[in-house]
Amino acid sequence: MSAFGTETAVVSLGVSCQTAWQINKQVDLLSHLTGERLVASSAPFDWLIMPPRSFAGWMAAGGRFPEAPDEIVVHPNFYWPAHNLHFWHEFTQDGAVALDATFARTKAKFAHLLAKVEALRGYRRCLLFVSNTQSNLDEVTRVSPPMDFRFTAGAMAALVEAARVTFGEAAEVHFVARPDRVALADGHPFNLHLIGGEGPGGAADVLGDEAAWERVFRAAIRPGAGAHRRAA
Repeated sequence: MSAFGTETAVVSLGVSCQTAWQINKQVDLLSHLTGERLVASSAPFDWLIMPPRSFAGWMAAGGRFPEAPDEIVVHPNFYWPAHNLHFWHEFTQDGAVALDATFARTKAKFAHLLAKVEALRGYRRCLLFVSNTQSNLDEVTRVSPPMDFRFTAGAMAALVEAARVTFGEAAEVHFVARPDRVALADGHPFNLHLIGGEGPGGAADVLGDEAAWERVFRAAIRPGAGAHRRAA
């Protein structure tokens, strides 16, 4: 999920579902930090597995949903080769693959969600969170080798530029990273928040460490209250 108020939006741009999960889990904290009541609501990027360059390329191509089911490959999830991303929680019915049966309604859903993107240009502050901390991204890379979830200077710059073009000058991108998935030189210009790797197994590996994410949100939204680029 993402969260929307009157003047502030807190939006998940992926890379994985952990970002959306933590925004939804901590919407009361986010409301407190922004000083206005935020309401959790779906946005188009919440539940996608999408490397930073994939977001940039998709937006540059117009940010449209696939036109037909044959653009999607089931391998093992629902992969869109044109933009190197997975629709991770779509196209199933009663726990079974149902790409053809669910395509029309999923396309209609995304048309509604993507229409929200233009409205984000009207916010005074648009906080965009991108995280590569979810543990199963290594598994995704094994089945989808073109996907690169590392935060490199080139990938981050491409995403920041795409966010400004897409959401306007109020766009403020925050990268939440596992230390071993970052490749940056000192003195970089990005808002980077590091979260140490959780132990193997358990929900925290996928859903994230709530206390660590709380520190990220506090540092991002009120940077004077803590370290802005290394929050956790």
